[in-house]
Amino acid sequence: MEFKHAIMSFYIRVLIIIATLCSSCKNPSKQNIIAQEASKIENQKQINYNIDLNLSDYPEELIKSYGIENWQEFKNLHNLFNQFRSLDFRNVDIEISKLSKSLKKLLSKKLPKKFEKPQIRSRLKVVHMRSQKSHYFTKHSKKDSLIPSLEKLYESYNAVISRMYSFEDESNELDF
Repeated sequence: MEFKHAIMSFYIRVLIIIATLCSSCKNPSKQNIIAQEASKIENQKQINYNIDLNLSDYPEELIKSYGIENWQEFKNLHNLFNQFRSLDFRNVDIEISKLSKSLKKLLSKKLPKKFEKPQIRSRLKVVHMRSQKSHYFTKHSKKDSLIPSLEKLYESYNAVISRMYSFEDESNELDF
């Protein structure tokens, strides 16, 4: 009887040790995630957020000349880009998500007839790709890549506006 009691006691101890080992193996991953989040926050604090994101003016006259003042998706997108320049970059991932969603919504619909051209649509797709790339850099704490990525995002968006104006110039040249 004493022997059975000793064996049962031994098995109970082994089970307790195994359970402890299994549960302790799971906790470091949680701690690892917490450490990664803390590292991300620390990296974001170290980034120089004093950058100047150049944004072309909203092409209001151009939009009016084409009679598409009610193109709200593009106006909202431009407003998001404008607001993004003055925001605290510590929440940059949320703001880039908003930009990306707005771009996706804009691309999912037909553009106004004057701008439903491959040159405009493809440039908008590049802007969308740049927003996704910037979002990736915010999630993976690539502090040396985030700022250049944001600058390229704005360059790409400005290229869309520039191309809109060049369509206007091209159509004026053809009218003569």
